[in-house]
Amino acid sequence: MAPPGRRSLRPELLRTLLGCDVWEYRRRHPEHGEVFDAAMRTFSRVDSAAVLAAHDFGRYGVVADIGGGTGAVLVAVLAAHPSARGILFDQPHVVAGADSVLRAAGVADRVRVEPGDFFAAVPSGADAYVLARVLHDWADEDALGILRSVRAAMTPDARVLLVEAVVGPPNEDPSVKFLDLMMLVSAGGQERTEDEWRTLLAAAGLELTAATRATSNIVIEAAPARSR
Repeated sequence: MAPPGRRSLRPELLRTLLGCDVWEYRRRHPEHGEVFDAAMRTFSRVDSAAVLAAHDFGRYGVVADIGGGTGAVLVAVLAAHPSARGILFDQPHVVAGADSVLRAAGVADRVRVEPGDFFAAVPSGADAYVLARVLHDWADEDALGILRSVRAAMTPDARVLLVEAVVGPPNEDPSVKFLDLMMLVSAGGQERTEDEWRTLLAAAGLELTAATRATSNIVIEAAPARSR
């Protein structure tokens, strides 16, 4: 987790400049929101093959895509695993555009689309909760709130799967450090080291159990923390 105060001013600066946070701005300005959503769909399509190769999604009967946009990641998972079912969860104005994507991919009959707010609650009943490039949008306090919502919905055998860039040692992969700065400027978020992910997950009652390279990302698997 970031040192106290490291990111504390950014949300206030965004609200001063935009009159709201960046997410509300995109909701109020759908033309900007669609550009963002299209970019996220492209990133997801490019990354999906590597993510599927890095992790065995065949272990799960029900996969929930949290903050999943219009379902690009979930579509890839379900296409590769025809017996699996999915839950797509995002803000109402975002998932409103998911039906055409899911139908075009031939998976609409296996997906339950649920609108909502992941700071309040996420759907229960999934074997895996995927958050692909979601938590890097948020500073630690907000990211922790999202993870706690997910933890509250999980059964003891469920898993959390984070797909994120991970900051490496000094002088290694400067592109991730540039992305860290970009997330700070654009959304008040941040990239994290593996140890920072471990600490953040632990604060939410989760235990990091695996971290597997998937080209430019890492698939981080976490389970409910065991009682001591």
